[in-house]
Amino acid sequence: MKYVELPSSDVTEQALKQLEIGAFLTTQKVDKVNTMTIAWGGINVVWGKTVFVVYVRYSRETYNMLEHNDEFTVSIPIHRDLKKELAYCGTKSGRDVDKIKDCKFTLIPGRIVGTPIIGECDLHYECKLIYKQAMEPNAITDQVKARYYSTNNFHVVYYGEIVDVYQTKGE
Repeated sequence: MKYVELPSSDVTEQALKQLEIGAFLTTQKVDKVNTMTIAWGGINVVWGKTVFVVYVRYSRETYNMLEHNDEFTVSIPIHRDLKKELAYCGTKSGRDVDKIKDCKFTLIPGRIVGTPIIGECDLHYECKLIYKQAMEPNAITDQVKARYYSTNNFHVVYYGEIVDVYQTKGE
């Protein structure tokens, strides 16, 4: 596997464009690895650090895992069509199925963090958690609440300092 070093700013536009379609947020708790599809998030600068911001609902297994781990990876398929895998990982729970096995994903160790990346993707962010905030339901407009939170299944917002970003190519 060849790693191509990238400044985060060089791939931000590409990453955010694909994020609208979907990317994989991967977490690990002890020996269990789980991934989920994310389509909400962003890359920002906070406290002088470049961060990847992700939203995870309380009901997701990823939430339980992030509460026990201070890191995560985001793997983004730029040149491969992983629509079926994105759909699967966005509708199944890691509590009930092994999404890594079912999607036949190859886990590759992170270069800085202990959480692996998804080998079938080609753009990767390794992140260390620096802040998390539960959404305040009373601060959400009624229109947004009606559309996205009709069951009161709110998100926790996680800010992960980007400690490594790179593309992977070939074997």
